[in-house]
Amino acid sequence: MTRSLAKTTTTQGESQLLGFSSRGRHYACDLLWVKEVLRSPTVSPVNLVPSYVRGVVHLRGQILTALDLEARLGHTKEEPLPTDRCIVFKTANDLARLSRPPEDCEMADSDPTGVLVDSIGDILPSGVIILPAPPEALSGLDTRFISGVISSNEGLITVLRIGALLSMPESRKSPAL
Repeated sequence: MTRSLAKTTTTQGESQLLGFSSRGRHYACDLLWVKEVLRSPTVSPVNLVPSYVRGVVHLRGQILTALDLEARLGHTKEEPLPTDRCIVFKTANDLARLSRPPEDCEMADSDPTGVLVDSIGDILPSGVIILPAPPEALSGLDTRFISGVISSNEGLITVLRIGALLSMPESRKSPAL
């Protein structure tokens, strides 16, 4: 079952953010990047791929590369949960059709890609104040994947740069099946 996320901008043209959680951490991304959300996808493992590639998902006749968000961000890779969700991101062709593409869309791939997360949260309204990302030395995170942070009642929400997150070395873009 999927949930389509069609409305992505406000009347002022500012992007909205999709909130989600993974292993107790809170994240958000520009909703313009999001194509759909899959519930409990069946992920088939593949060989000879980077450690952050969890496997592939068969999605309506296409093969989707499924990334482990935590491993991609440099955290410990954990076993998948049966309640995991997969946020499917738009391809380069999808983004090219937008009148106002999101930040770092030039890094988009032509192949469908998604990230596995624990849960999908709220759509955060445009106009939320995004603070700059903390220095890498303080955060312990690879800051090339982070565009900023948002302070919320639940703590800090890390805003991700999806283009950077999805970029893979040329030699590793197609998983070996």
